[in-house]
Amino acid sequence: MDVKEYWDRSDDDLYELLGAALLGEGRGLSPEEQDDQRRFGRQWFARQHDELQRRICRDKRVRQLIGTTASDRFIDAVTISEILSSHDDLGLNAALLAVLVARVGLGTFCANTGA
Repeated sequence: MDVKEYWDRSDDDLYELLGAALLGEGRGLSPEEQDDQRRFGRQWFARQHDELQRRICRDKRVRQLIGTTASDRFIDAVTISEILSSHDDLGLNAALLAVLVARVGLGTFCANTGA
């Protein structure tokens, strides 16, 4: 999937998809499974925050985007997806992660990283 396919989904949907992908399961059929996948996705994203910052915020393409006042979050997401897709451990979920990061905003996500 690419950024466009995730762009209009809710954060809950994205975290649920992330949790399902990381757990190696399909989307949960029951509300409890969906909640578990969503919770796992949120927790994983929070635990990986520093590593994602390192991989994203140090990239020169992102540093250029942060410096603009008219940053477009969709363009930010596409750029982030390109960066993350080059990492074997994040490649499959690159677009999904990119949308979550872009929603936070690069300026906020990369704050205090020296980017």
